Amino acid sequence: MEPEASILALNDEFYRAFEALDVERMARVWSRSDTDVCIHPGWEILRGWDEIREAWRVIFANTGYMRFEASDVTLDVSGPTARLNCVENIFSVAQGMTVHSRVACSNVFVLIEGEWQMVLHHGSPIAASQSVHSTDGDPDN
Repeated sequence: MEPEASILALNDEFYRAFEALDVERMARVWSRSDTDVCIHPGWEILRGWDEIREAWRVIFANTGYMRFEASDVTLDVSGPTARLNCVENIFSVAQGMTVHSRVACSNVFVLIEGEWQMVLHHGSPIAASQSVHSTDGDPDN
């Protein structure tokens, strides 16, 4: 399989593990090393697989439902390193309401012993966009 196809499949598995709220499945995506880094929106920097695994455990224990659709995906492969940037379109259910949020994301993968593995996940929230409506020159409309 070409590197690009392998990386895209691994990135997709990252989001399927997230949706499944499955720590063990998530672990198979990561390199599970002391140098792994994860930055969730609003969180401190997590360093090393032990901290990252615990964060996933907490997130999954406090999540009822999430679905991800990645958009605006770009992938750059340079030798044994790959950077994937995308927008995470996240659909979640909280208190009977469906919420759609967007997160700008960078995932970095490294080829380790012939297998691509995630070494960095960084998500930053995207501020809600504002709609501008024409008032036909009347600011009170």
